[in-house]
Amino acid sequence: MDPQVTLATYEDMCRMREFEVLIGEGVSSGEIHGEMHLGIGQEIIAAVLARHLRPGDAVVSTHRPHLHGLACGVDPVAMLAEIFERDGLNHGKGGHMHLFDAAHSFMCTGIVGASAPLAAGYALRQRLAGRGQVSVAVAGDGAVNQGAVAETMNLAVLRGLPVFFLIEDNGYGISVTAEKSTAGRLAGRAEAMGIPVREASGMALEHVEDAIGESVRSVRESSSPAMAIVRVYRFRGHYEGDADQYRDPAEKDAAMSAERDPLLILRARLLAQGAVTLSDLLERESSARAQARAWSEEARAFAMPSPASALTGVFADD
Repeated sequence: MDPQVTLATYEDMCRMREFEVLIGEGVSSGEIHGEMHLGIGQEIIAAVLARHLRPGDAVVSTHRPHLHGLACGVDPVAMLAEIFERDGLNHGKGGHMHLFDAAHSFMCTGIVGASAPLAAGYALRQRLAGRGQVSVAVAGDGAVNQGAVAETMNLAVLRGLPVFFLIEDNGYGISVTAEKSTAGRLAGRAEAMGIPVREASGMALEHVEDAIGESVRSVRESSSPAMAIVRVYRFRGHYEGDADQYRDPAEKDAAMSAERDPLLILRARLLAQGAVTLSDLLERESSARAQARAWSEEARAFAMPSPASALTGVFADD
């Protein structure tokens, strides 16, 4: 890959990781309430996806949605303000699991597997408009066991819907390993319906680029579904505060090592290739993290939602 593209991807991943770290700090400080799901360790998927989205494309994410929102172009300050329970993106009514941005056709849902049928709705509109747009249905490997996902894949094939099923395979359905929860191959389920599937290791940028880029291109050109399965590892528990005793500490240490952390792998690669000097890279890392912290400070300055607004936007007008 072009070293400059690799470098830009690395910077995006640094920014995304810091974004999630700051949210985790907000949970620890008590500024954010409720069950919080972070995507630390899975940044490479959203960073690559961002390069292949066009205006008019839609993304429907999961309970782990923040990085996909950034990829889709959602205002990071407004999104953080919403997550920090301010009068932000959805005026305090969305929180972190029900974000919605009509301007960027982005939404997420806390219902496991529900991203698929929702994305199909976007895709039906796109097919009727005939503008070569794509709807992305993000799901975890555990969500593929939900019946709604299989039903949507079937419908997408029969109706010719431009849905890109993007599976973040982190090997766990909450606390249960894939070996104990999922029969057969995830790819086999899509292949049985005639949906082309591309698989990739999240530790190899080229593999992720090929899987996501070719899948998006296929959907855009054929107006029919495709799937990409990217194997990653979430560094945190299922949610902030999860005791995470179902994973061996040695397993987690290995996944977060310089040999397996996608961020550290890219960092070492950039330095080995001479694409950037160490001092320049350190400056870029610092700048990316500073930008995320600036977003956080700006978001915290937003006002709390007014109690008088509690019923606005809740009911349809008569």
